[in-house]
Amino acid sequence: MISDIHAHLFHPSWYSGQFLESLIRDFVVRKHNAGQSVDSRTIGRQIFKMLSDDTGEKTIRIMDKVGIEKRIILIVDWGIELGEAEKSIRQIHKEILNICNKFNDRLIGFAGVDPRREDAADLLIWAFDSLGAKGLKLHPTGAWRLNEQRTELIVSLAATRNMPIMVHLGKTVDVLSDRNAQIEPFIELAKKFPYTPFIAGHCGFDLWHLFVECENISENIYFDISGWQERIQGDGSNIISDLAILHQAFPGRVFFGTDSPFYSFNMIATEKRWVDRVVPSFLEKWSALDAVLI
Repeated sequence: MISDIHAHLFHPSWYSGQFLESLIRDFVVRKHNAGQSVDSRTIGRQIFKMLSDDTGEKTIRIMDKVGIEKRIILIVDWGIELGEAEKSIRQIHKEILNICNKFNDRLIGFAGVDPRREDAADLLIWAFDSLGAKGLKLHPTGAWRLNEQRTELIVSLAATRNMPIMVHLGKTVDVLSDRNAQIEPFIELAKKFPYTPFIAGHCGFDLWHLFVECENISENIYFDISGWQERIQGDGSNIISDLAILHQAFPGRVFFGTDSPFYSFNMIATEKRWVDRVVPSFLEKWSALDAVLI
């Protein structure tokens, strides 16, 4: 079984306008780096069409094609930081988690909220207890920190329900900042909830080695390699080498992830290339997702 521990569903109405503009800029840069020219003024509609899936059917079809059995779908909340999306954060949770419930044998939904929201706790209780969210996603790339009381409050709501916490760490899109998405406060937060699984989103990208160098990493900390597609150099042997170091340091705690659709743009060939590149060498070493998360 291949399980994708880090993915999303996309529709323009679920994301801030600033983030949508950032997606377009990122796509143009990727094409430029690949020696291709695109018109940034007209490409947006095409990008959003490629990314969009407001039913879950496209996601399931892609998963079937590339051999992914289960996928964790993460909700992010940048409304306070970047401006609210067309739909409210409650509407977004309801729509995305309902899709996950529709495909509950394949998609596992995590709630996500900015702890600065006045109703953050109420929203999470509703998402967990009424909408069936199975975990919490934190994206500390705004003006809030992991090591503050309001963050610990919403984390406790997941912890008391024995739900895992996924935390974005490391670099982010150009309209956000990574200053609060750092390794040290993440480790400290995990220590405060020793019986709750914490997942280091993207393993911090290029910060991954800091985990290996750190002494006494809590046993409740796990790692995902979503977004590492961008770290590939040459034939990709650098990724396999880095994964070997991670597995040696944290046996049974490294998970496969894609950050789909934001790296693949829902292109089957791109998703399959990432699966084929890293899974064959490490499939026997992937932790059983069920043991920790489901």
